[in-house]
Amino acid sequence: MQKLVAIIAAALLSLPLFARGGEGDDGWSVGDIPARRQYSGYRFFIEGAYGMGATIDTHPFSFTLNKPLRYFQVGTVHGYSLGSVVFLGAGTSYLQLIGSAVDEEQPKRESVTFADIRLTFGNAFAFYIDMRPGLSIMIQRGPSWQFSAGLGFGLDIVRSFHLGLEINTLPLNIGTDRASQMDLLLGIHAGLSFGGGCRRF
Repeated sequence: MQKLVAIIAAALLSLPLFARGGEGDDGWSVGDIPARRQYSGYRFFIEGAYGMGATIDTHPFSFTLNKPLRYFQVGTVHGYSLGSVVFLGAGTSYLQLIGSAVDEEQPKRESVTFADIRLTFGNAFAFYIDMRPGLSIMIQRGPSWQFSAGLGFGLDIVRSFHLGLEINTLPLNIGTDRASQMDLLLGIHAGLSFGGGCRRF
């Protein structure tokens, strides 16, 4: 019993050393999380998403989640963290529609180039909101340019791994006679982050 108490006491006494970390160590430690972390600097993301399509009909107004229409998306974002909250950058992604509900007359793929405005609130477990206006190239019998807008929110863990939900516009029917004027993609978004303020594993 005395040996167990001695081991526990030694472990507790070593916690301040662990929190402080070694000299010149740029990795995360318990003591770094609240205040000492430097967030400013270059940062980039490698990310992907998977989800389902939704349709907004305007005549009459209705919202329909189309389970046979799914999508996956991969991409990267590069930019600069201005302190612990604001990230400004730009990125590109590739999106593929899959499933039995994909309209053969509409594009199945798109390449998106976008600006990225990301706000992160917190430290080790931080809430983020991500806004991505841009342009998409719809690929089907030749390229077609469309405006694109994405919105994401979720949890950013130690500024290195983020997991959340995303909403993307997919304006396949703008300018046509169809009642549906805009489609949406709703999915789960995950990614890895590297650079300013990220934990070094």
